[in-house]
Amino acid sequence: MEFIGIVGTYIQLLTFVFSIIFLYKYNHTNLRWLPLYLGFAAFVELYCFYFFKTNNVWLYNLVIFVQLNFYLLIYNQYFDGAKRKFIWFLQGFFNFCYIGSFAIGLNNFVKEPSSYGYVAGGIVMIIMLIMCFNQMLKVSSLNGILRNLFFWLSFSLLVYYATSLPLYSITNWAGVLGDFKIVIIRIFFFSVLFAQLLLIYGFVCSKKKYTYLSYQLRSLL
Repeated sequence: MEFIGIVGTYIQLLTFVFSIIFLYKYNHTNLRWLPLYLGFAAFVELYCFYFFKTNNVWLYNLVIFVQLNFYLLIYNQYFDGAKRKFIWFLQGFFNFCYIGSFAIGLNNFVKEPSSYGYVAGGIVMIIMLIMCFNQMLKVSSLNGILRNLFFWLSFSLLVYYATSLPLYSITNWAGVLGDFKIVIIRIFFFSVLFAQLLLIYGFVCSKKKYTYLSYQLRSLL
């Protein structure tokens, strides 16, 4: 388990480092804000791993809230008209479920993972990402898609949310025992690892000329 913790922590730090190194590829797009969130997430992971290993559930709940709202705001810029309004609706739905789950006592912000809010947010993200893929696949050049950082970011997020969503649907983590709990931790670890590796690959292999500006993808939408 110590190995999983080390790798899971430092892979996020490595992703942040790559986002800075290759910032010149996407600094002209809305993705230029990506290192801010990746740096924040890496800092929280390092801080919790070395200094705040217990009673830190509330901090991870905060990360989830920031994470979902950050990506929804970024992706919102790539939509227009009715679809942009739909993304605003999805974001409002997530925030309503997230805050509401704590307000009415479904989850305890300090002691429990925000399972209800995360499930709502994961569903929202998957819907939005499918909308993006549907439009990107209409682009004639496959090479252009595979060289596009926006594609690799979207792919990594889809992998992460699609695999972690069933795990976060578990509302009673205290009741998960034995080998089953170890299996869940390993699945979540490989979900994070694979998603981060996909994003790192995107930073390295993407080309500046293929990275969508917001108005370019809106023209497809």
